[in-house]
Amino acid sequence: MISASRNRWAELGILAASRVAMGAQFQVVGALGPLLIGALAADWTELGTLIGAYSLAGVAVALPAGWVMARLGDRRVLLAGVGLMAVGGVVLALAPGFAVALAGRLVSGIGGALLAIACAKMVLDRFSGASLAPALGLMLMAWPCGIGFALLVLPLLAGDWRAGLWLSAAACAASFLPLWWALPRGDGAGATPPRRGGLLAGEWAPLLSAGTVWGFYNAAYVVALGFAPAFLVARGWPAEQAGAATSLIGFAILPLLPMGGALAERAGRPVAVTVACMLGMAGCLLAVVAGLSPWVFLTLFGVLTAPPASLVMAMVGRALSPASRAFGMGVHYTLFYGALALLPPLAGLARDVSGAPAAPLWAGVGFLGIALGALAMYLRIAPRTAG
Repeated sequence: MISASRNRWAELGILAASRVAMGAQFQVVGALGPLLIGALAADWTELGTLIGAYSLAGVAVALPAGWVMARLGDRRVLLAGVGLMAVGGVVLALAPGFAVALAGRLVSGIGGALLAIACAKMVLDRFSGASLAPALGLMLMAWPCGIGFALLVLPLLAGDWRAGLWLSAAACAASFLPLWWALPRGDGAGATPPRRGGLLAGEWAPLLSAGTVWGFYNAAYVVALGFAPAFLVARGWPAEQAGAATSLIGFAILPLLPMGGALAERAGRPVAVTVACMLGMAGCLLAVVAGLSPWVFLTLFGVLTAPPASLVMAMVGRALSPASRAFGMGVHYTLFYGALALLPPLAGLARDVSGAPAAPLWAGVGFLGIALGALAMYLRIAPRTAG
């Protein structure tokens, strides 16, 4: 854990900066997608696989990472994660074809999983009560901020996709030293309750249902980001305008991420806000498919994505006791990365099979429907923790 003698909000800012780099690295394949077809990916299914590979590594790493973090401390896990992100980024930038590119994405994904799990646990350790939702929001907003920068900046590199990959790797490497400085050795041993290597019996069901909500909700967001540029290019848009319009998803989420969930909690309607926002997200994707203004509805999609983020993460936090938190976050992120590893390739496969550029966006609508079903299950299992 971060030392209690240091400013927790300043440390949160440094953690968030590293997540900006992670978001940019995650999105680099989607942002450069049309340029990578024929270079690092043979078809849209392979492109979706490269997008999903970043998360596939997390499926294998998340659960043991929670166990290791409970024993070796947060600092070591976090620094190892950023180092692996940088190494994987270099491998991807040097890749001559799909196989090496896939290996680079897997290495980067391992690092990203370690970073994400450590950051989430640190925030849950350091913040509680009224400060938890804003702190979670600030941490979570960094990832879409990085995604938005990738979508906005990378298409401006005059078609030099390899330069974009190098830029992403450099951003990850630049995150290492600030984290090294911000996290003192020892992780504040003894400042948290003893850590359990498993979960209590009553924690499994609410954690799994909340994790399913989180995974499918995020998969819909990722599919919109990863496939909207290609959809717009297929409609005749220039690649630069398609990337700029899609980047609005990442930037529009930012204003409400820190406080949207907190305001919903204060109003006493977190569940109603979550349901309304997810239904609205689905409606925005359908509007884009129908040919309505992408500038308007992709922006609105980003705005509506914001409030559920901290609300669902707070559900996860309520499902876990402090002693179970390290292992529980490993379970949670296993579900998260499993969804992001499997669902984007399915969205890409839907386009390959149907030939319809809109097919991945239709898949995103379906993912939001599944998230709402899992939310209903969570409410039945843990009504008191739902708020």
